[in-house]
Amino acid sequence: MSLLVAEVVWPGADGDPVDEIASRLGISPDMVVDWQLIRRSVDGRRRPPRWLANYLVTLRAGEAAVLAAGFHGVRKTTERDHNRFSVEDPPEAHRRAWDRSCRPIVVGAGPAGIFAALRLAEAGAPAILLERGDAVAGRHHAVRDFWRHGRLNSESNVVYGEGGAGAFSDGKIYTRRRDGDLGWIFRRLVLAGADPDILAEGYAHLGTDKIREILPRLRKRMIDLGVEPRFNTRVDGLIVEDGVAVGVRLADGAELRGGPVIVATGHSARDTWAWMLDAGAAAEARPIHIGARIEHPQKLIDRGRYGQARGEFPPASYRLRSKPSDARAAHTFCMCPGGTVVPASNHQGRVVVNGMSYSKRAAPLANSAVIVAVEVADYDGSDALAGVRFQDAIEAKAFALAGENFGAPAQRVEDFLNDRPSTVLPKTSYILGTQPVELNRVLPPFIIDGMKAAIRQFERAVPGFSGPEGVIIAPETRTTAPLRFLRDDTMTSTTIKGLMPIGEGAGYAGGIISAALEGYRAAMVLVERFSPVED
Repeated sequence: MSLLVAEVVWPGADGDPVDEIASRLGISPDMVVDWQLIRRSVDGRRRPPRWLANYLVTLRAGEAAVLAAGFHGVRKTTERDHNRFSVEDPPEAHRRAWDRSCRPIVVGAGPAGIFAALRLAEAGAPAILLERGDAVAGRHHAVRDFWRHGRLNSESNVVYGEGGAGAFSDGKIYTRRRDGDLGWIFRRLVLAGADPDILAEGYAHLGTDKIREILPRLRKRMIDLGVEPRFNTRVDGLIVEDGVAVGVRLADGAELRGGPVIVATGHSARDTWAWMLDAGAAAEARPIHIGARIEHPQKLIDRGRYGQARGEFPPASYRLRSKPSDARAAHTFCMCPGGTVVPASNHQGRVVVNGMSYSKRAAPLANSAVIVAVEVADYDGSDALAGVRFQDAIEAKAFALAGENFGAPAQRVEDFLNDRPSTVLPKTSYILGTQPVELNRVLPPFIIDGMKAAIRQFERAVPGFSGPEGVIIAPETRTTAPLRFLRDDTMTSTTIKGLMPIGEGAGYAGGIISAALEGYRAAMVLVERFSPVED
């Protein structure tokens, strides 16, 4: 008999959980035939906190009395459970037959583009993968130059280049699932050098430093399967003939023919959106979230979440959501324990901030975005690019107010809540420097009000959150794309055949894993279309 057993005390990486499982079920340890760790996480609500784990457990026959005892968090497994936690690829991932007349073009080498190209290559259809930025090694040097000296490379930066924006934002891959298509993605990451613990970690992350090692291995795998990656190659237009996308036009004027064309350019490729719209792709403005980064000492977050010093536990994190009665709801986003607030602009004359952590999360400060809902009605205009103009106005204002050198406007949390200027700012992790600026000069009133209400509520969950040790650094505007390209149920543009807008830039994802999943699923649409039989 197989059981799903939750909330077992995790014995550590080298420990044997059999005794804990048996104790949890009230049976003899020799009745446990096999076990598989499927999830582990720290339960910071308990005092003292502890590591808990969920297991898939096989028992000897005749132990049905365990179920009759009605243990909380224990149930008999189903076929879906075994599929969900299987370490094997889903059957559809092994199809190989392919119509060789099809040569897909993938635009953008972020998570969506990489996993679309990889899945297609494994199916026997090596794509041409185009990326305006550099490969990760060259991109790292460009980003370091920006962060140290304020010299922005508009084509290869925190947003553009191999790995996309996620390569410089901690590499968070949070999801409760590891089955099927998601399992395929996670296993490809592990095969490329990610820590195998991500297969069971409740809040898994790769770390910005580790991503720089993983990406070249994913690239090599694609090249070995026939993918042709071209870096420093910007696409400036779509070639459409008789309503069908048949290729792309490059920045140097060259034309590259092939298809279908998968556009996976991320949440900041504003010029890409313009040429897609010019080509006739249908799109609409969509709601987004905007706010700022809030930063505290990591020790304060540890005490607030664990009720004690961290000790043996990882740097504490939080995920908070407000429910104010007199302001818009807000929530924390992309929380970075032991992390830094980083410059994340890809446009001259604009300030954008983001957060990141290295794999060990060892920095002394923690940060998170506090973001507020922005509705389409808040935009000036109703066309598809209205949200872009809304974002851009905030980013330009931040640049001007902070000294026009990519420094960021900032304000002490206590001053922010009490509508007073900050004369002196504490030392922050933002490497290009902060300038005291009242944030109500940067962000619209409804965003300010929503952030204030949220921070006051979050104080109850994390004591000290609204206290004197916190500082707010603005603005966080690029949480997702402010428009959505319209698609049918085959992920194809409703107005241009052969065009597949996917991922965050198309308005259909909100993070590394959801974008990667978009890429996988787009590839599978083509596998089903051009490769209908298994070999």
